Amino acid sequence: MESIPDHCPGTQSESAGQVSACQGCPNQSICSSGATKAVDPGIEQVKSHLANVKYKLLVLSGKGGVGKSTFTNLLGRVLAKANEYLDVAILDLDICGPSMPRMMGLLDEQVHQSASGWSPVFLEENLSVMSIGFLLNSPDDAVIWRGPKKNSKFTTRTGL
Repeated sequence: MESIPDHCPGTQSESAGQVSACQGCPNQSICSSGATKAVDPGIEQVKSHLANVKYKLLVLSGKGGVGKSTFTNLLGRVLAKANEYLDVAILDLDICGPSMPRMMGLLDEQVHQSASGWSPVFLEENLSVMSIGFLLNSPDDAVIWRGPKKNSKFTTRTGL
């Protein structure tokens, strides 16, 4: 992996690829072309799909094994049980080890294609789950999605 110059102005900066700190950087031509400033059309698609979702909670950590999936599983179940009129959806985007299907007892379930993308699996009438794990042939299969392919899978396959 190439090291970033100490005084790199950043890819979104007006001076990206044009200042002396950029000299010799392997990404200088990409930064100066403005390609890094292009708006990802997937962002608008995600915003559109989530526009009617009143509350969104994000559970994340920079470290593995701290209980993110366990917490998300329990939080989703508690919220759904506390109010039967509240629709709760869990979106598991962990491509390194999607554990939500296993934790929620849904290993044998599959998502189904619909006109708007993939339909989630319902655990309860008001609790649905979508996981990268549902898109794999086996729970032991590796997910080999990187960069644009990974982003495309998230936006098109999850309905976002």
